[in-house]
Amino acid sequence: MTKETTVARALMVLVFAPAGGLFGKAVAVAAAGHEWWPWLAASAVWLVVTGLVSMAVSNRLDEHR
Repeated sequence: MTKETTVARALMVLVFAPAGGLFGKAVAVAAAGHEWWPWLAASAVWLVVTGLVSMAVSNRLDEHR
């Protein structure tokens, strides 16, 4: 496994795992009858921000090849 593949896998886990947890929290809060949209918004923001960071790191690694 190359260094780039290892970094890509780690970044994928760092992007999707917390977003899934936040989305699960939104579902649990909605089931309890409380305000669920802040958790869903946090999940979307997390996906966008970490996705952009992941793309930047990936592009940076590609430039150094």
